[in-house]
Amino acid sequence: MYKIIVKLATVFVFLFVISACSEDFLEVENKNQLTDGSFYQTQNDFLLALNSLYTPIAHVGMYGLRAQLLFRSFEDRVLFESEGLDRISVNSSNEFINSMYSDLYKGVFRTNAFVLNLNEKPEIEGMSDDMRREYMAQARALRAMYNFNLVTIFNRPSFYDEVTMPVDFTDPPFNSEPGLFWDLIKADLEYAKDNLPLSWGADDLGRVTSGGAASLLGKAMLYKHFHYYVKNGQKGSAEDLADLRVARDAFLQVIDSGVYSLVQPKAPKSRNDYIFALASNTSFVTLTAGANDYPSENNKESIWEIQYSDERIQNGWLPGWQWTGALNFQYFSAHPDSYRNHEVHPDLWDAHETEGAPAGFDRDPRAYGTMFIDGDTMDYRPESAFFNRKFRAGINNKRIARTRGYIPTSDNPYPTNGFGLRKYSFPIYEQKDSPRNDPFNRRVIRYADVLLMYAEITYLLQENVADGLAKLNEVRARVDMPAIPALTAEAIIHERDIELALEGHRWHDLIRWSFDAEWGIDMNQLLSRQTADGDGSFFVKGKHEYMPIPLYEINLSNGKMEQNPGW
Repeated sequence: MYKIIVKLATVFVFLFVISACSEDFLEVENKNQLTDGSFYQTQNDFLLALNSLYTPIAHVGMYGLRAQLLFRSFEDRVLFESEGLDRISVNSSNEFINSMYSDLYKGVFRTNAFVLNLNEKPEIEGMSDDMRREYMAQARALRAMYNFNLVTIFNRPSFYDEVTMPVDFTDPPFNSEPGLFWDLIKADLEYAKDNLPLSWGADDLGRVTSGGAASLLGKAMLYKHFHYYVKNGQKGSAEDLADLRVARDAFLQVIDSGVYSLVQPKAPKSRNDYIFALASNTSFVTLTAGANDYPSENNKESIWEIQYSDERIQNGWLPGWQWTGALNFQYFSAHPDSYRNHEVHPDLWDAHETEGAPAGFDRDPRAYGTMFIDGDTMDYRPESAFFNRKFRAGINNKRIARTRGYIPTSDNPYPTNGFGLRKYSFPIYEQKDSPRNDPFNRRVIRYADVLLMYAEITYLLQENVADGLAKLNEVRARVDMPAIPALTAEAIIHERDIELALEGHRWHDLIRWSFDAEWGIDMNQLLSRQTADGDGSFFVKGKHEYMPIPLYEINLSNGKMEQNPGW
């Protein structure tokens, strides 16, 4: 992981210099000044450029911090330290909104420039045909990721491909129809899944694989069903069903590849075996329970993850740029020196089933793999400064739930005075610049997510439902929870809630399901449990499904770009 992260971050700085050329240099050729025309010449040039395509998704606006902070604050399973973000109190001038938007367009412009230059050069020194296809497939998969986030977060921002990308970047932005995004996402990912390898060597960990592209294709078509077809009154149309079948087939490609599997608790299935099998998917080191090891980053359950390490390139607060790490641990972890902005809502504890739990557990073991409770060991490694230190509400969180009255001061029905976030916080990171510059890779898609999305697709199509149910029960069987007898919307909602809790999926799931009344999502009712007054009416249907387009972008458009409704 170290080598590729340093390489990516360094080449970002290199290519930033390339992109900073001013028009003055067009007058006289400067042999020492790189431009697009002079740079894209050799295979190594394209490799350096390709590496830079990965960095914007790791920046502070997306997986480095701000998207994680915003969308997890909004959801019903997490409490922010003040009620502002719990009430979706953002606007078109919000720096977090601006940062997300800016980083996504960095990715769009870089991938478009790469695709354009690769297409325009039929002969490239040192590049074979196979290498060309692999480079193109990586670029198009990454472009699809950036566009997927743009269309699902901002709905109608400006659409650019390699042909329409502006030559003059002072051209005003404009609104584009979401269908343009969805069409390119589908085409890019279909190309990518067919032209990428199943896996990469150790020096290339973090590059998108065929499985990663296929998984994102399936996810994109699932989201398109709600964000496009259901929203526009085309649910069940021939086009909708065709795209759902594309998703089904893409997920089956991943499932049948034999590359991925769930991390299973090993015999003797101690308490830690259950917890560590799940926690390995959000840890940064191999977890050891007795004689059993549970590899974490880039393990057999990981399909696509953003690579971080804790090497500092220079001073600053810019993940994926000045650092190779992220800022998430600084803001959300149980480290006493972190900001501890987030706390788990007690409702998530209550949502875990108690009936049928395996021996030694009073409820679904995933509760203990997801949350810290008072008395939990935060680090079991003897070499750690946190060795055998116990989680204590009020020290390792801010007891937000207790302050708002969700956890009473007496006759407390919960095993804690405040639940902490175990995912992406276990074991405690305590090296170098901790709690800043954390090395926890962020998982974009893991195998359990694919199994649950496949189950959802079979439910929507009402095809292969028995197989979909079997895949959902496979996720439950990992923790020895009893199989459910029927595949329903309620079962899908519950299983995604529990399995993927605190991993950044919940808000986006709730939003897409809310477009379809048959899924029974009442956002006002769900969000009312976040606020001390029990009022969730701040969620405005027709507004809060999408974020505002940044005001600076509206102002630059000279009237060509309209703000999203309600903002």
